[in-house]
Amino acid sequence: MTENFIFGLAPAEDPEAAAAAAGISAVAASGSPASGNRVHDPDLETVFSFFMPSVAQRMGVMIRRATDEVIATPRTRRWTLDQCNDQEKAYLGVNIENIVRQECDLAEGKHGMDFDVMGVDVDCKWSRTFGGWQIPPQAVGHICLLVHGDDVSGQMAVGLLRIRPEILVGGNRDLKRTIQSPGGMSEIRWLVPPKSPLPDNFLMSLRKQDRDAIIAPRGGNERAYELFKRCEGMIIYRHAIESIGQQVDDARRFRGETRKKLEDEGFEVLNGHWKAHRERAWRLGKIELTSASQWVCLRTDGSSPARRAALEPGRREESLAYRKFFSEQIAAERKAIKKAQKAARAAAAQGSVSSVIPDENTEFVKQAVVKAEKAAVERAASLPPG
Repeated sequence: MTENFIFGLAPAEDPEAAAAAAGISAVAASGSPASGNRVHDPDLETVFSFFMPSVAQRMGVMIRRATDEVIATPRTRRWTLDQCNDQEKAYLGVNIENIVRQECDLAEGKHGMDFDVMGVDVDCKWSRTFGGWQIPPQAVGHICLLVHGDDVSGQMAVGLLRIRPEILVGGNRDLKRTIQSPGGMSEIRWLVPPKSPLPDNFLMSLRKQDRDAIIAPRGGNERAYELFKRCEGMIIYRHAIESIGQQVDDARRFRGETRKKLEDEGFEVLNGHWKAHRERAWRLGKIELTSASQWVCLRTDGSSPARRAALEPGRREESLAYRKFFSEQIAAERKAIKKAQKAARAAAAQGSVSSVIPDENTEFVKQAVVKAEKAAVERAASLPPG
């Protein structure tokens, strides 16, 4: 997505400015060693070589899969991580760890860390907030795989860092600490640079009326039918189909009754695996399919481009408006929480009794989803007819 918002803050105009705002150097953001603050680390080089480039190129898909499994749309009809409870959100880090272990065929570390990467112990740390990785005492001295991804901003980052006590700051009740910025952050060896695009949360990119229609039916066939008909002219990836319809063999699904029903209504469901389908997609909609993981539904009479052009402004406006309104609410809430925490610490220092301020208000976040969704619908409805 072009317009990115990270909890209400507009992004920097260029990569160097973005890196500086995040507390890292442009050199570090590129994955190259930064001069003056990184010593030669053979084990880190070994791990970096293992993950680059093939695993790094697949990290976005792994994050997408792990997130979609926690959201569990087929069972829950949810479409965003912010509709999940705290326990489910906490499990996302474990799920990413499990998926990386499976995809890379990694054993557990010999010294208590999550992975054994070519004889080197590596711990896996996830944070939805960039730079928010919580480092436990037992990870000090080891290498951490730092994973970040956020559907609202549409951004991700993955890096490697040797944890040293002097680059850690803060601390919570579990003695976990965060990475110092800019000092510690500048030492990260990036596999996937900050602000890299995260594979899209497909349902978040749709209008509410279409999203509700897709996730409302209980059966996979009904969801598949609504998905393709309402997303006419949009490339739909296999992972989106699987996460929405809980259908692993998507090719079989669309060779069956769903495809036949759509054909009877004047639609064609095409897949990038077949040359004839690729040519047909270009002929009917100027859609370029490049792989078997891509699907598209187009009108047989060739009218999809015009129909898509009429619908696209509203869809895009609503999607971006949701992200913006949600980010603004979360930013305001975090500011209020920090203010309350500061007041609580001041009261504690004076011997006053103060209440514990929660790190995140789950119910507030869920209500923020509803309010942002409503505001986005109103924003899109205010657009002049196309």
